[in-house]
Amino acid sequence: MQNRGGYFSRLRPGVLSIVVALGFALGGCNSSSSNSPNPGPKPTPTVAPTIAPTPTPTATVTATIGPTATPTSTPSKTGGLWVPNLFGPSVNEFDPPARAVSGDPPPQFFNESPFLLLPAGLAFDSSQNLWVANCSDFIFGTGAIAEFTAAQLANLGNNRTPDPNKTLLDDGSLTILGCPWGAQFDAAGNLWITNRSIPNLVSYSPAQLAVGGAITPDTTITSTSFESPRGIVFDASANLWIVENQNQEILAYKAATLAAALGHSGQVNPDIIISSSSFGDPRAITFDGAGNLWLADATGKLLKFAAADLAMSGTPTPTVVITATPVVTLDGIALSLDFPEGLAFDPDGNLWVANLESDNAGSLAEFTPAQLASSGSPSPAVFLDSDRFGTNIHQPSLLTFGPIP
Repeated sequence: MQNRGGYFSRLRPGVLSIVVALGFALGGCNSSSSNSPNPGPKPTPTVAPTIAPTPTPTATVTATIGPTATPTSTPSKTGGLWVPNLFGPSVNEFDPPARAVSGDPPPQFFNESPFLLLPAGLAFDSSQNLWVANCSDFIFGTGAIAEFTAAQLANLGNNRTPDPNKTLLDDGSLTILGCPWGAQFDAAGNLWITNRSIPNLVSYSPAQLAVGGAITPDTTITSTSFESPRGIVFDASANLWIVENQNQEILAYKAATLAAALGHSGQVNPDIIISSSSFGDPRAITFDGAGNLWLADATGKLLKFAAADLAMSGTPTPTVVITATPVVTLDGIALSLDFPEGLAFDPDGNLWVANLESDNAGSLAEFTPAQLASSGSPSPAVFLDSDRFGTNIHQPSLLTFGPIP
């Protein structure tokens, strides 16, 4: 592997000083969290993810990366792949032409707002405004949530460093935000956020989102099941699913449970708890079109759980396991699954994986429905590597699909 850690010298000066001062102690991708049933120390609000050793590849098939694709056509207004880069820090958008061919392409648009600091989770509201969960901030270090309007996104070609339209902040009590990570909107427009280091689950109402500021969330849910909640996603029935990293579980709150909790603060334990001996370092989840759940495990694998096995708590066996294989890149050798941190299906049913690591500074891997049909170590259909400077991809996290500006 090449350039491990060297790209930290290319961080913005303010970001680099915070990362160095905080000692990389968040447990974002440390080896202890990858290999222990109790992965790593409990994170604190003011610390940043670390680089970890590369998982051992489990297959020997290789894929050759060709030249970078150059966008040549006018993109549609849907299907943009939005990628939060923890150590950009940036949120970059790859349109279909930019991600059509393997290589290290530049994104169609960069968002390098100076407000961004460890951007981890993304969510679009019904007006196509983008909300970014930042694990840290420059004031209290507890994290912040930033809104960029659809108009600001449309202007990224002219201004790639916009100030957020609104922000959600901690008030200094260190009890409102604590490394906000996963972000999802429900159908009513409430924004749900997992706080990794408090830990809890909160939601902001549409009225609160319209105002912003250092406000107490409309809903706060604590649970004995929370130690370090990560990625979250709603299923087709409006049930909310959460990756619990340290306890190595997948948690679910049914829609009725969330409805009853809205507007309140207190302990509410999950309706469903899924555990599996296959879990090593669970990070992110998503659902395919058939309602099956896919999990990204940072030990270097993807796990599929059948929809029928998710109706109640249990320890189901994955029906498909995808493991890592070496990939030849323009700069060296990477792995198809190298500390996978994010998952998202595109409109055609292809699964995109955000890898925290690569031969440079992270990667994005696409797997087709045919490749996901059975267990194995397939070479990605498309593999987008970071360039040598990490300007396009730099430790990507919970990517999502959204509009193309």
